[in-house]
Formats: sequence, C-alpha cells, structure tokens
Amino acid sequence: MAGKSNTSATFFAQKKLLGKAHTSNLKVDGEEVIGSNIQAASTLIFGEDIPTGPSQTLYLLQSASNGGPATVEYIQFALTALTGTTYDADSSGGGAGSDAGESSQSSGPHCYKFVMPSDYTSNSSNSREGNGTFNNSKIVHETLGALQLIPPFFSQDSPNPYIVKIFEDDSGSVGDEIPLLDNIDWNVDYYNGVLFLQDYDSGKIPAYAKAFAYVGKMLDEVVSSGSNGGGSGDPNATYLVKTATGSLSAERALVAGTGLSSVDAGANGNFTLSVNNSVIATLTGSVFSGPVKSSQITGSITKLSNGTSYIRSAGAASVSSGSGGAITISSPSYVFSEYLGMSNGSNTKFTFNYQPDNVKNVSVFVNGIFQAPATSITSAGYQDYSVTGSNMYFTTGSLPESGSVIFANYSTNATTS
Repeated sequence: MAGKSNTSATFFAQKKLLGKAHTSNLKVDGEEVIGSNIQAASTLIFGEDIPTGPSQTLYLLQSASNGGPATVEYIQFALTALTGTTYDADSSGGGAGSDAGESSQSSGPHCYKFVMPSDYTSNSSNSREGNGTFNNSKIVHETLGALQLIPPFFSQDSPNPYIVKIFEDDSGSVGDEIPLLDNIDWNVDYYNGVLFLQDYDSGKIPAYAKAFAYVGKMLDEVVSSGSNGGGSGDPNATYLVKTATGSLSAERALVAGTGLSSVDAGANGNFTLSVNNSVIATLTGSVFSGPVKSSQITGSITKLSNGTSYIRSAGAASVSSGSGGAITISSPSYVFSEYLGMSNGSNTKFTFNYQPDNVKNVSVFVNGIFQAPATSITSAGYQDYSVTGSNMYFTTGSLPESGSVIFANYSTNATTS
C-alpha cells in the first residue's frame, strides 16, 4: 500500500496548525496564501472556566473559583486495546526499532481506548452521571466529543495536574505507573481519549489511566441559557411583547429601567416609543399587548388616550402619552451635589431643582455630613429631615447652624439639563 511521505505528512499537519492550506511540498508555510482552520461545533467547546491547579482526587468535582460551577472531575479510566492496531513496529513504516534507537520488538497492539469505569455512577456526584455520556463503561471516543479529557495547556503548574497518568495491570487493580518519558514513547489524544504507543513492550501493557474529564457546560449550553434565543433573559427586566402576526412570532423588546407593563395604541393608532428622549421604535397599529398584574403596580397608573391598556408609572420611570398615541418613557436621572442653599439659623425649608422620584433615593448633607432620613426609611429612632414633593424640611432639633451649606443627591423622573 502506498503511503504519504514524511515530508507530505509533516507539511500538511504543520500548515494546518498554523492556519494555512498545504498546496505544495515546495512551499513553506509562509509562502501559502490560502487559509485553513480546525473547525469545532459549539457543542464541543468548553463553555465554563477550568481550574488551573486542581487536586488529583478521584471523583472530586472542582471549579475554577469559589462558588463557581464544577467543571472538572478526576477519573480512573480503563484502557482497552483498539482493534486493528496490532503490528510489529520493527517492520517498514512501523516507526520504531533500530531506526528510532530502540531495541527489537514483537508484534502487539499500539493503540488503546479510554473507557469509563464500570462503577462510575455509584462513585461520582456528577449531576450528569447516567445521562448517556457519563455512563458506566462508556467509551470516550464514541461520545464524539461530548466527553473530553482536559489537556495540559490549561495549567502551568509543575508537575502539571492535567498530564494523563497510565498504569499497568496488577491482578485487576492499578499496578506500576508507566511514566510519560518511558521508552514505549506514548502519547494521548485528549479530545477523543485515545492512547498511542510508538513502541510495544509486552512487559508494559497499559491497563488504567487517570485523567481529568470536563464535566461543565459546553458553549452551546452557556449561550442558550444566557439568551434563550431572545427568550426569557433577565427575569427582573421589563419587556414589550409584540403580538404574533402572520409573518412574525411573538417578538420581545427590552425596555431597561422602566416600569412599563403593557402598551396598546388601539387598532388604528400609531405611536412612537422613546427612552430618554431618543426614539427607539415607531410602531403601527395594535402591535403591543400584555396584562398588567395588580401585584406589579406600586405607583400611579395612566390610561392611554386612544387605547385600552394601562401604563405603570412607578418610581423607576415616568410614562406620558400624547396625541396619536405617542408614548415617551423616561428613565430616572440622577442629580449629585446639588446646592440647596445656606442656612440662616432659622430656615427649615429648602427646595430641590427637580422633584425626587422617591424619598428613599434622597441623601442630604450639611457641611459634608450625612443627615438621617425619615424613620420610616431607616427604622432608626430619629431623623434630621423629611421630603415632600420638591421640598426638604429640617426637623427642629436638627436645624443647621447659620452659615451651614446644604447639598443633596437624589434621582428624578424629570428631564434634567
């Protein structure tokens, strides 16, 4: 059987790793102009962080950070010879023997497959155990990448915890370790769980391997759980839900920071949706709807002039409707270090430039010293001031001395300049 030359095989592999196509044995990688890549589906890419220095404790699930998701597990695999890989490495093309500086060999299997332990599900606390991939006696390469070993480049520790360890058999138990630099010259494909021996030695038959397996979410799971294709998203966010039509499904638009519950401009009405005075959508007809739950209503309610739905206008935002069903949604503005004035020793009332949207969001300072708000907010036994509308009133006992300067921080639904 004709075989590729060492030059062809080496060039092809080297150029592929460097992102180049192999078009000629007369060209080095820098002379190749056609690009290439090693493609992988999102179902096969690790989607969560991997610890750099895990403990080599069997069946211990470990994460990259305290409280983070468990992503690696140390497992003792069985090694089984792969059918069709038995040959004599001394023969032509075998890659060993005197050409490699090794002693003469006999014929034997040169490749072994990683197999999950027969008692894995009873020893592991992996939430995915028994799911069809993390099963007892499951052959790693038959999962087509769903079960992968963690390669050594995820750590720079010495010794590297992710380097696979292989062992001989000792009457059905783990025997002596066969070191990485042993003369049988072995290496592991961490993606598919395949062990290759360049040189077969009947006195060193690998039977077990200890390695870390990835048990976290793949990239596709992370992406789908985060976006859900435009679905659930942040459960605390507010959305406009578009009624399904013949050409569109029930699409959703996020309105961040508002208390909007539903919008319906009427069967024939057009309206414009604006956030902080910036138009983000112009909508036609009865296109947005959604029930308003009484449990969601904490502020005033405004009924649209030409519609049948209600708008929630609580402390988080204000909503106004105009002619033709125009709707403007303004998210809160924040005012910092507003100078309210100077005390004359008797004045108790000071006025804000804008009306605060919530008394809980007001902070008052006298000569830079924070003042205690209403007892209903702090549950403390005293207060220095109260807020009503756009006015702030000092209590008699907390009246600032003459010459004191008054500042305030607060949020407001008003349009600030």
